[in-house]
Amino acid sequence: MDVMEAMIVTFALKFLGLQETSSEGTPQVDMARENGVDEKRHILHTIAERFLDEEANMTEQLMEEILSETEDMETEELGLKEMEQDGHYVCSFCGMIYTSMGWLKRHLGQKHGFTFHNKNDRRNIPEELTGNVKIVFLMACLILHDTSNAYSLGDGNRVLRNAKFECLIHATSGHTKYRLWLWRTLAYEKAILSEKQAYEYKWNCAVNMRGGLSHNIPNDNLVEITVHKIKDRIRAAGANLTYNAARTLALSIDTSADIVHNMQQQANSRVKGRSRSDSKATDISEMCNMLKKSSFFDNSVRLSGFRGFKSPSKASISRIKDWLSKQKARAHMEMY
Repeated sequence: MDVMEAMIVTFALKFLGLQETSSEGTPQVDMARENGVDEKRHILHTIAERFLDEEANMTEQLMEEILSETEDMETEELGLKEMEQDGHYVCSFCGMIYTSMGWLKRHLGQKHGFTFHNKNDRRNIPEELTGNVKIVFLMACLILHDTSNAYSLGDGNRVLRNAKFECLIHATSGHTKYRLWLWRTLAYEKAILSEKQAYEYKWNCAVNMRGGLSHNIPNDNLVEITVHKIKDRIRAAGANLTYNAARTLALSIDTSADIVHNMQQQANSRVKGRSRSDSKATDISEMCNMLKKSSFFDNSVRLSGFRGFKSPSKASISRIKDWLSKQKARAHMEMY
C-alpha cells in the first residue's frame, strides 16, 4: 500500500506542477486549504474532472455516448421481452413463432429491417488511452486506495459504489471469479435481500479489532486471521488433539485472546514483534523522489509487462450487457 500511495502522490505532484511534497501549492490547492469543507470538495471535484478529461480521456462526450448506447440496448431488450409468450418468441409484426431470441432477432433484421448492436463494436476513443497503460494502472490504484479507506472506516456505501467500477475493471481484464463475486455482492444488496437485511449486509462489511477510528478490516480478513489462530492452537495440541478438543479450541479462540490481552495490559507487557510509526510521510516522500528520478511517468516510455492492460473505457457495452443478463438468469435459479 505504501508503494501504491507513493505512485499516486508522485503523479499528483506531476499533474499539479509541484516539485516536492512540501512545495507550495497551486492557487487551487491554496484555496482548498483556506476554505471550508464544501469549497474544498468543489475544488477537488474540479481537479478530478480535469484529470479525467486531460489524462484519462474520459470526456463528458464519451460518458454521454456510453449512456446513450446503454439506453438503446435497454430499449431493445424490453421490446424483445414483450414478444415472449409461453416460452416462445412471437413476432409482433407478422406473427412468426421462434423458439429462441436469437432466431427472432435474425428474423427482425432480415424481414423487418431492424438493426441490433454488434458485440464486437468499439467506440472511437483516442488510442492514447490504451497506449498509456500507466494512466489505466493509476486509475485502478485510486479505486483500490479508496476501497481500502472505505473498509477502514466501515463505509459500506463507498464499498458498494466502488464495486461497480471494480467489476468493470475485472470485466476488461478477464478476471471472471472476482467479477462474479462483485456482481453477486451488489445483487444481494440491491435485489435479493430484504431492506433490513440489505442494510445490515452493507454496514457490517468490516469489523474493528483494535478500537479507535479507521482501524476496521474487511470481514474476509477477520476470517483468515481467525483460521490462522485456530490452526496454531491445533498444532500446539499435538498428539492430544481430538475432534472435541479441536471444536473447543475453535469456539474459545476469541475468549482466549481476550484473556491474554487483558493480562498483558495489567502486567504492562508489550507483545513481541515489529512496530512502525503511524506516519508514513517520510517513507512516501523518499519513494516519490525515487519515482521522479525513474522514467515510470515518462509518456514516451512503454512498459512491456503491461501489454495486456486494457482500459475499462474500451469495454464492449453489449458484451457486458449479455453477461449481466445471463447472471440475472442464474441468480434467479441459484441465489433465491
